[in-house]
Amino acid sequence: MLRSAETMWSPGSLDGELKSHPERLLKDHLNGTYRLMSDMAQYHGLKSILPDIDIEIVGITHDLGKAHPLFQDYLNGRGGGIDHALPSAWFTLNLSKFHTNEDSFSDIWLAEAVRRHHTYMVDGSEALDFWVQHNKQAFKEQKDAMKKLVPTWNIFLSEEQWEDYADALMLKRKKILNAQAWLFYRLLYSLLITADRMDAIGVRSLKMHPLPLFKEPDFSGRESSPLDVWRQQTREACIRSVDDIERPGLYTLTLPTGAGKTITGLDIARRMAHKLGSKTIIYALPFISIVEQNSLVAKGLFGEEDVQEDHSLSTFIETGEKNQDPMTRMKTFFRYWDAPVILTTMVQLWESIYSPKANDSIDFHRLSDAVVIMDEPQTINPRYWHGFGETLQYLSDKLHTSYILMTATQPYIIKGTELSPKGLSFPYNRHTYKILPHKYQLNELPSLLEEHIERLYEKSGLIVLNTRKSAVEVYRMIKNVMDAPVYFLSTWMTPHHRRLTMRLLRYLEKKKIQHYLVSTQVVEAGVDLDFDWVFRDLGPLDSVVQVAGRCNRHSRSETGGLVLIAELVNEQGKSFSNMVYDDILMDSSRSTLRLEDRINIFEETMAPIKVDSYYRDIAERLQDRGIWKNLCEGRWGPQDRPNLIDKHYDPLSAEVYVEQNNTVRPMFEKLINTKWTLENLNEKRHLHRKLLQYMIEVPLKALESWRNKLATVAFKDELPPLDFNVRFQCWFLTKEGRKHVYDRISGFNLSKDSENEEDAYFL
Repeated sequence: MLRSAETMWSPGSLDGELKSHPERLLKDHLNGTYRLMSDMAQYHGLKSILPDIDIEIVGITHDLGKAHPLFQDYLNGRGGGIDHALPSAWFTLNLSKFHTNEDSFSDIWLAEAVRRHHTYMVDGSEALDFWVQHNKQAFKEQKDAMKKLVPTWNIFLSEEQWEDYADALMLKRKKILNAQAWLFYRLLYSLLITADRMDAIGVRSLKMHPLPLFKEPDFSGRESSPLDVWRQQTREACIRSVDDIERPGLYTLTLPTGAGKTITGLDIARRMAHKLGSKTIIYALPFISIVEQNSLVAKGLFGEEDVQEDHSLSTFIETGEKNQDPMTRMKTFFRYWDAPVILTTMVQLWESIYSPKANDSIDFHRLSDAVVIMDEPQTINPRYWHGFGETLQYLSDKLHTSYILMTATQPYIIKGTELSPKGLSFPYNRHTYKILPHKYQLNELPSLLEEHIERLYEKSGLIVLNTRKSAVEVYRMIKNVMDAPVYFLSTWMTPHHRRLTMRLLRYLEKKKIQHYLVSTQVVEAGVDLDFDWVFRDLGPLDSVVQVAGRCNRHSRSETGGLVLIAELVNEQGKSFSNMVYDDILMDSSRSTLRLEDRINIFEETMAPIKVDSYYRDIAERLQDRGIWKNLCEGRWGPQDRPNLIDKHYDPLSAEVYVEQNNTVRPMFEKLINTKWTLENLNEKRHLHRKLLQYMIEVPLKALESWRNKLATVAFKDELPPLDFNVRFQCWFLTKEGRKHVYDRISGFNLSKDSENEEDAYFL
C-alpha cells in the first residue's frame, strides 16, 4: 500500500559537512537533482509515466553512497575514492519498497537507474539476477553499511520481506521484462543522468525555451523560375495536410530530390508542433556535413538563438571554462539538447533511443512531446527497418511524439500518413538513367565515359565510386585527361578539407565554371550539388537514385542530364560493391535494374517505381534483427545494442591529426601536454572536438610504411614528419610531412607498400 509522502526521508538530515562534489554539499546536490528531474518531467509531460514520488526517491538517494569517508577523502584530494553507486542503490530500493505498492516492480528499475547511473544499462535479466543473488547473500551486511553511512536513515525492510521480494523477481520475470518496463526505466535513467550532470556542473534551475516564430523564407530578391513556382506550390500543398492532423503519430513526406524538402519539412514540423502543443522540433540527418548545411537554413527560419547544432564536430563559442554559463557547459560537455529546435545526426538520435551508455541516454526524455524529422531514413540498415518502425510507433503512442520520415525514396520502416500530394513528381524529366550490362575493369572507366556521355569534356560531371581506393585511382587516372579541374571527396580528407572543397564546388557551380568531382558515397544524400552528368559504380538502388539527385538537380539543362551506371571490378574480378554492401541488397539491385546483355534506359519518373520494387524485394528477403523484440524481452544491454553504423574497432587503422594550418599544432601540443583533471575535462573535450576537424582514420600499415620512408628524408622541422603519440594513441602529420603523405586535393595517399592491400577502404 502506498505510504504518505510526508514520511519520506529528507536529505536535510545529512551531516552538513558531507559533500557530493568539491564545492557542493551532498544534501544540496540530492535536493537539486530531484528538483531538476521533477521540473523536466513536468515540462515534457512525463508525470503520468513517472510518478513524482519515484522521481523524488531516485533524486534524493542516488548519491548517498558518497557519504562514505573514503569518498569524502577523495574529494579532498586524498586516496582513490570508492564506488558510490551500488551503496546508493540500496537506499533507493529500501525507500522505494517502503513507499510503493507491494505488487509493483517499478522499484527494481529505480534501484537499477541509481546503480548504473555512471556506466550503462545492463540486460533486464542480468539486473534481476544481480538483486536476487545480492539480496540473499548480503542483506544483513548492506543494512549495517547503510546505518554507518547515513545514521539518520531509519527505513529498512525486514529480511523476510527481502526474501519474498527476491522470490517474486524470479517467478515473475516475464511479467517484469517488457516494453513498458524499458520505457519507464529509460525515461527515469535519462532524467537522473541529465539532472545529476546538470546540478554537478552548476545548473540550478531550468529555462524552458518556447518554440520560436517562423520567418517565412524571402525569395523576392531573385527572379522566380518555373521550378521555383513548382516548389512553392508543392510546399503549400504539403502544408495544407497539417490541417487534417489531430494527434501525434507517424507521418511520411515523400518529395523528389530538389523539391526544397528542408524548408517544407521544417515548416510542417513547426505548424504541427504548435497545433499539438509539442515542446521541441528535432531534425535528424544522415551526415554531419548535411547537419551543418541545413543548420544555416534552420537558423534563417527560426533565429540563431533557438537552433542548436549537435554533432561530434560542433563547437560552441570559446569563452573560457570559467566564463561559460552552466547550461552552455552542459551542452558542450554532454551534448544535451537544450534549444527548442535541434539539428543532429541520425546516429545521435538512434543512440538516444537504443544506446545503453549513460551519457548517450541524456536526450531520451527530450523525445517526449516532440516533432522529430528524419531526413533520408533509407540510410538506416534495412535489417532494422521493421523493429525501428515498431519502436517509433510505441514511442509515438506513449510519449505523444510525432515522427516525419522525409525522403525521395521512402523505405519500408513505417506505414505513416503521407503529407505530400498523391502522385507528386517533378514537373519534367531532369535526367535519364543508362544502365550498362556486364562488368568492367576500373581502367576501362575513361573509355566508358567517352563512349556514353555526349560532350563529356564540355560539361561538369560527378563520378561516385564504392571504395576510397578505387576513387583515388580514378582521380589519378582522369585528373590530367579532363579539360577542367578535377576535385575529390572522401573520408581520407579531414572534415576541414572537405568543408573547403564543398565551398569551392558551390562557388564553381554558382559561377557556371566547368569542373569535375570524383567522390565516394559521402556525396550521396542531402548534398546540394548539381552536375550535368553523373557516373555511379553499381550500388544499392536507393543509393544510386540518391546520387542521381545531383544530376541536373535544378533543371538548368534543357536537354536533361545523364546518369550512367556500370558495375566495376578490381583486377581479380571482384565487384567493389560487394566489398561494401550486403549481398542481398546488391542482388536485389541487379534484379530490379535488369542487368542483362543489353543496355537498360529509363527516365527519372520511373525511379520511384523501381525503388519501391527494390524495397519490397529486400523486405521479403532480409531477416529482421529483432531490435523491437529485444526491447520487449528485456535485452537492453551492450551485447544486444543495435548499431546504426556497423563500425567496429579496427586494430589495423589509426587516427592521424594533419597540420593543415598554424592552429593545429598548438592545439595538439596542448592536448597531449596538459594534465587533464575533472575540473578542466570540459576544456579537453572542447579542444578535442576542434581538433577532430583535422583528423582522419587511415590504415595503420600505410602510416608505418610512410614513417619508414620519411625517416630517410631531411626535414627542417624539429618534430618528426609523422610520429605516434603513445599517451593518446594517435599520429601527428606535420606540414613538411604532409607534402609527401597528404595530397592537397585528394587527401591521404596510400604508400606504395600498402596499395596492394584489401580494396575495401570505403567512404
